Amino acid sequence: RYADHLPLYRQSQILARQGIEIGREILADWTGTAAAEIVPVVRRMHEILLGSPRLFADETTLPVLDPGRGQTKKGFAWAIARDDRPWGGTDPPAVVFHYAPGRGAQHPKALLAGYRGILQCDGYAAYKTLAAANGDITLGFCWSHARREFIELAKGKTAPIATEVLRRIAALYAVEAEVRGQPAEIRRAVRQAKSRPLAEDLFAWLSAQLARLPGGSPTAKAIRYALNHRDGLVRFLDDGRIELDTNTVERAIRPLVLSRKNALFASGDDGGARWATVASVVETCKLNGVEPQRYLTELLARLVNGWPNSRIDDLMPWCWAKAENG
Repeated sequence: RYADHLPLYRQSQILARQGIEIGREILADWTGTAAAEIVPVVRRMHEILLGSPRLFADETTLPVLDPGRGQTKKGFAWAIARDDRPWGGTDPPAVVFHYAPGRGAQHPKALLAGYRGILQCDGYAAYKTLAAANGDITLGFCWSHARREFIELAKGKTAPIATEVLRRIAALYAVEAEVRGQPAEIRRAVRQAKSRPLAEDLFAWLSAQLARLPGGSPTAKAIRYALNHRDGLVRFLDDGRIELDTNTVERAIRPLVLSRKNALFASGDDGGARWATVASVVETCKLNGVEPQRYLTELLARLVNGWPNSRIDDLMPWCWAKAENG
């Protein structure tokens, strides 16, 4: 259901063809029981992530059934992720999902309560509201989102400004390819020497183009987005730990898109919460090279047999990875 994105009703049908009659409702009950057992592990993963100096955040829709109306409603899966491998960081990669019935600023506020550090995100207002209310959070914005505006403009028509912007942003990414995997100090030094002049020239050029464009044009809108997010977009220049984009968390969310296509919706708000719990474990396993089914099988066995809470850190997926690799 979570690793292979196969809805429970299809699993029930597959089992029935093999002579095993297990209804979807029973499979759902088992899933709910398992999800409840692993909540303490996911809660601890969340606590560990909040102690990181830098996180990624993103959100996407998660349709859920609204039992009172017999229809679906729009829920949201919020995610925070960590992956320090691009700069040689030693903290293990992880992602934690949180289901919420809405997209308001109160949800990232709850998810990131107590966090102090750099938050890499898109330009959604909820993150700006969070940072404005919490002086301990510094936002780093996503070049991929800024670039996306110009990609759309450049599709299928002559768009010299958009094409030039894409060329200039590609030059920034070329520098990143040079320093990927290097220590943060080296990344910062190379960025100061090579990326800073590129970024400064780009923003000066964008300002000049905006001054001669009709204010309501799509190109002007795309330029204003980049200019309005300049401070967060250039933050990577002064900190080698920061990535140019939020692709790390977007890759972690991508499996939800497959689940959404195959299953259409979760079974209510409780179903959305169960999805967030199990998906947190499954996707963190993948990030650490751990096979999710084997991990969950062993994890559940240890939990139901009274694993002490004082040793819950030993149950993290990355600890499994270390044990398996000797």
